[in-house]
Amino acid sequence: MPVRRRTRRGFSLMELLIVIAIIAVLSAILFPVFAVVKHKARRTRCNSNMNQVGQALKLYAADYNNYFPSFSQSHPYWGAPLSDPQKNAPQSFVVTWDLSIQEDLRNKDILTCPDNPFGRDRRAFAVTAYCMRHVRDRSNPSITYYLGDRAENIANQSGVVLLFEKGKNLPGSWGDAMGENVRQSHGSNEQSDYSDVLFHMKGKNFLYVDGHAKWFREGTGPFLNQSGGSAPPGQTQELGQCYHPDRKAAGGDWPDPS
Repeated sequence: MPVRRRTRRGFSLMELLIVIAIIAVLSAILFPVFAVVKHKARRTRCNSNMNQVGQALKLYAADYNNYFPSFSQSHPYWGAPLSDPQKNAPQSFVVTWDLSIQEDLRNKDILTCPDNPFGRDRRAFAVTAYCMRHVRDRSNPSITYYLGDRAENIANQSGVVLLFEKGKNLPGSWGDAMGENVRQSHGSNEQSDYSDVLFHMKGKNFLYVDGHAKWFREGTGPFLNQSGGSAPPGQTQELGQCYHPDRKAAGGDWPDPS
């Protein structure tokens, strides 16, 4: 009696195409989800870095009678003015706030951001102008020096931004060490290459004076705040302005004096 053998039947071309189509559809659905999760992870990492920088700023202040570091120990009006190339690269005679706190940082990499559009090795944070003391030059009142202020002079510390994401230059560079408005991402708005591109998923991380960091989407939080003072020469008043030598505000994130 002849033995009947089973023959294995392979996938037909149509079946293979259907499987490939299903895989393609699933990939199209899942890959964006994975990308968002990955981006959120980088945003969280940057937020953690900001918290560590905040702790370093507090440690610095504790060693210097509760004064925060000046945005830079070298100002363009002290001696010969800095040229643009000097401003945008580290100089031996310039000590910016991030260099001032080096001893209190666990590592230098926390000053950078993996999503910084200008480069992963760039300094990603800038101190706000209104958290600096604005000292007028006695011989020339039109010149203002920005010096570190004492923490206790800043009211509403949980609501005042001390640090925000901004920076195209390497750590230690004078340029971008300070910011006039929280929308800035590089330079200032009288410069031709000024940019307000956002760092993380249409938003930025912000560090407050009390040391906590939080991410805000564009159109919320500090982006909505606008100070009541005048903008610097050559600049326009805009949302998120944080240049305010008189420390007054009209709904901005520098508190109104009482």
